[in-house]
Amino acid sequence: MGIRQGVNGGFTTSGYQLFLYTGVNTIKLGKAMENGNGNIPPSHQSTPAQPEEEVSLATLKPSLKAAVPTWLAYGLLGFVVMEILKLLHLPVTWIAQSIADVMGEAFPYETWQAWVYGLVWLACLFPAIRKTLSLAVMEFHFTSQRINYTHGILNRRRDQVELSRIRDIIALRPITQRLLGLGTLRLDTVDRSHPILDIPGQKDVYEMKEWVNELNQRERQRQGYREFEGTQSLG
Repeated sequence: MGIRQGVNGGFTTSGYQLFLYTGVNTIKLGKAMENGNGNIPPSHQSTPAQPEEEVSLATLKPSLKAAVPTWLAYGLLGFVVMEILKLLHLPVTWIAQSIADVMGEAFPYETWQAWVYGLVWLACLFPAIRKTLSLAVMEFHFTSQRINYTHGILNRRRDQVELSRIRDIIALRPITQRLLGLGTLRLDTVDRSHPILDIPGQKDVYEMKEWVNELNQRERQRQGYREFEGTQSLG
């Protein structure tokens, strides 16, 4: 039984707990029974990596509400720029007239101000539009062994981070996200491509942190992972 995914990146606590303590343990228990031993190794013991079927757990998507602060910031910037243009009406009109003299009849005499204001707003809001589209197409697929990270608006890219290579897990809730009931999960890893992997726009980020930590510990135990101060290695 996997995790039940919420609409805006959330998931139910009972779902992932039920999977961890029935799904994963059932797999281990089944392998132990096949070897004639019905006891699961204690969690504090480190065992060599054993072949284990990779299980799909959940696909998390950021909430689009995470883009609200960006919209507010660049919307305010657009408002300020528009007020400056109004104060500089005469210089702007002179520039438009100069362009009209060059273009002749092709110049939009009746609508040039609307074009200028529209382009200004588009330039100011473009970062917010890009942020929203990036969140809309971003997803994090968790399995029992790795995280598959898919992103990119036009050019799609999929990367992966092994769960055993996660070194630290941090739950971030800055004021802008707290007001929206969201948080960001930051993974500090030893992966060269993604030393820092952020999972933004998530509800219940504290519970999600504990869930990922549990997955990390289980995968490290399965692989017999050893981490020494200043180095990370698989022992």
